[in-house]
Amino acid sequence: MELVTGAADALMNVIEPAGGQTTLLLYEYVNPDALEGIIEASAEKKSDIEVRFTVEDYLVTVRSNGRILIYEPLKAKQ
Repeated sequence: MELVTGAADALMNVIEPAGGQTTLLLYEYVNPDALEGIIEASAEKKSDIEVRFTVEDYLVTVRSNGRILIYEPLKAKQ
């Protein structure tokens, strides 16, 4: 669960939660157990994988090497 916790912590540093929240309930956006299982399975098979999902319009990429990338939402063209 270390990777999932890391993703939630990284998101909290980027996203300002609504209503002054101090925690992010990642399970509202992705199944943390499934995410961890996919990453662990790829490590056991020595294969690279990345899982992408969105949280509050941010694109989150979690890679099997432990890297977590967060991309800001694209602004709508005016």
